[in-house]
Amino acid sequence: MPDMTPSARARAVCRRALEESADLRPLWRAWRAGDPVLAEARSRLPAVRADGSGVPQLLRVKRTLVEAGVPVDEGAFERFLIVSAAAESTGRVDTLPVDERVKHLTLQAFERYATGDVPEPFDLSRSSFVAMGGIATLSRFPAGQLDWVVSGIPRSWVLRARWRGLPRLVASLAFELRGFGPAFFSHLNPNRRNQNMLLERESLRSYHRMARSMERQPWIRGLVTASWLHSPDTFAVSPHLKWLNTVFRDNGGHIVPLGPVDEKCGVLHRSPERQRAFDLGTFTPTEALVIWPRAAMLAWAHGHQELRDDASARRRVFAVNGAGV
Repeated sequence: MPDMTPSARARAVCRRALEESADLRPLWRAWRAGDPVLAEARSRLPAVRADGSGVPQLLRVKRTLVEAGVPVDEGAFERFLIVSAAAESTGRVDTLPVDERVKHLTLQAFERYATGDVPEPFDLSRSSFVAMGGIATLSRFPAGQLDWVVSGIPRSWVLRARWRGLPRLVASLAFELRGFGPAFFSHLNPNRRNQNMLLERESLRSYHRMARSMERQPWIRGLVTASWLHSPDTFAVSPHLKWLNTVFRDNGGHIVPLGPVDEKCGVLHRSPERQRAFDLGTFTPTEALVIWPRAAMLAWAHGHQELRDDASARRRVFAVNGAGV
């Protein structure tokens, strides 16, 4: 497809998968014929969120299809939802108010979904499905090692903030964000190629793409995120992860410790030292809220043009830190 635009190519790859893949073809034909159950499933995909909302409804629809004898096993149902939604979204990618590299990564993701070239299985129970569903419906945006959605800070989190961080949180909400949102809320990309590693340079490049996208969306008030990955309690056991907060601390951002989180959040996964400390009772998993106000984030991005994807030459201005999650 050498003469196609990137968006036309992505659409062609998605359509070919829907029309020719043995697992997708029956579902695609049934949906095009107006099957009401599949139509309901497709309509519910945009409602899927990172907190798990929307997934139970899709599970119910999937069970209905199984009872009707529709072939939805081995991820066929989930992949159909993702690829068919991506095929419809290709025509809107070029008009998105985001950085050009983000558009490219979005279309690249569509092609990977169509070919099945993703490290995570197509499975409703996994966070990777939520991420793919968001990207396919253009409510989540890939920036490399990190993705983002447009969201904000839940008001209930004010009550979760530890008292020492509460004045900082209130001040930032009142004078910098000027409200609880809208803001870019970043998430770790669950379909990144190297799932066992986090690299500082890749995180910075992701933030730079977000900042360049934020410039095109003047209504966005900053970047926020919350995770055990940003908690000082995590760093006490895993000091090799401290660099994750450096860019915020050094460039006008705020770290606000929140309360405990369930150990099932992934904090103990692939980490013998955190698991051991947890078993001994010397480590309680907590999370922290990150707030990076718009002005501070854009000022940082303007000062680091070497992180641009179109830079003719990039200077190495930071240490290449990498860490196993």
